[in-house]
Amino acid sequence: METDDDDTTPDYRRVTALERGLSVLRAFGPGNRPLGNAEISQRVGLPKPTVSRITFTLTELGYLLYLPDVARYRLGPAVLTLGYDVLAQMGIREIARPLMQELANETEASVFLGVPTDTEIIYVESCRSPTSMTIRLDIGSRIPLATTGMGRAYLAALPEDELEALLVRIAPKYGSDWPEVENRMRRALTHAQKAGFALSIGEWIAEANSAGVVIQGSGTRPSYILNIGGLRSIITAEKLRNELAPRLVALARHLEHVGHGLF
Repeated sequence: METDDDDTTPDYRRVTALERGLSVLRAFGPGNRPLGNAEISQRVGLPKPTVSRITFTLTELGYLLYLPDVARYRLGPAVLTLGYDVLAQMGIREIARPLMQELANETEASVFLGVPTDTEIIYVESCRSPTSMTIRLDIGSRIPLATTGMGRAYLAALPEDELEALLVRIAPKYGSDWPEVENRMRRALTHAQKAGFALSIGEWIAEANSAGVVIQGSGTRPSYILNIGGLRSIITAEKLRNELAPRLVALARHLEHVGHGLF
């Protein structure tokens, strides 16, 4: 039985205490809504006493702020230093942003750049057409893998053994809905491996369609993923499949060429 004093998992290279601290930070979404220890405990699956010690430590270090009036926590300014340092090192963003904005302007769509992390993808750049109408998602937003164009593009590019291992971790998030979600996802992955892009037609957000394309780096896993999409009333499935997705593929291949050595 695992105890709070365990410092490592069976893999001696992993530090359990660090994993737990990072999982608590990830419990706070992009909106940074204040959370109490009980809610954090539910979100991360750790005992409340363990969460209490972690939140106290993170508050002492400036990664969380305690709000005494509501007895809740929110992310603190020290978290920003981590994010800004990471973004500052992503030279590909400087190359990609003007090209993403040009594509967004020409298509009246939203274009995003994301990086895979654990069982989600985090947006690190976003561009919108001035005339676009879209769901508000910004840098720092986290999106799921199984139901989004961006997530499916990433999954389709993984080696089979890594894909299957990741799906085992994703499945519990969907509970009894997983068989249906998995069936739709696997059909989309088969299409993505043939077409070079993955689609999500109203499957994550009912009002929106999207397509995703990976930017392949030097490793076996994609380094970045591009996404294009918008409201279904404007970005129809036909327009996405026949016009926007091929343009996103061309942008990804261009970034692979000009960004060689950056990822």
